[in-house]
Parts: sequence; C-alpha cells; structure tokens
Amino acid sequence: MNQSIIFSDNEYYNSDLQQVEFQAQCQGRLIQCVISWIALSSLDQQNDSDAQANEKSALTRFDDARFDIEDLAEELINQQDFNEDGKIYLAFD
Repeated sequence: MNQSIIFSDNEYYNSDLQQVEFQAQCQGRLIQCVISWIALSSLDQQNDSDAQANEKSALTRFDDARFDIEDLAEELINQQDFNEDGKIYLAFD
C-alpha cells in the first residue's frame, strides 16, 4: 500500500445520486472519490439486482469491499485519472 495516500473513514451515501462518496488524502491534497450504487452492486458476490439502493445497504456493501475499492482508487489517483470536476470515479467491469 502506498503510504502517501490515506483514506478516511468518513464515507457517506448520496441518495440523490445513488453513490457512496469518500475521501483520500495524497500529499496534503484532499481528493473526493465516488463509487456508484451500480458499481457497488457489481462487487457483491450475491449480486442481488432487486436490492434497492439505500444508505444502510450501500455503506454495508462499501465496507465489505473497502480494500478493493481503496486499491482501485489508489491506482486511479496515482494515474491522475481525475474527472473534470476533480473527483475520482470508480467503475468495475
């Protein structure tokens, strides 16, 4: 793990956009990271397409896949793959 990137434990669910937003800090810079409900659902081994996005289920899925999510976010930050709005958006195939 790259110690120059630190992830905080202050993720929250944005119900309007159906995404979990969390922060990373790299060399003193605060970076907003985003993963959508759809991307979170694709990480779930039980991939329940009928499950509805809500704060509890989204944050539980985020926590269950935290290490994979942080690894991908770290890779994107290192590649400087920022969106126009300065955020990192995670997607899983």
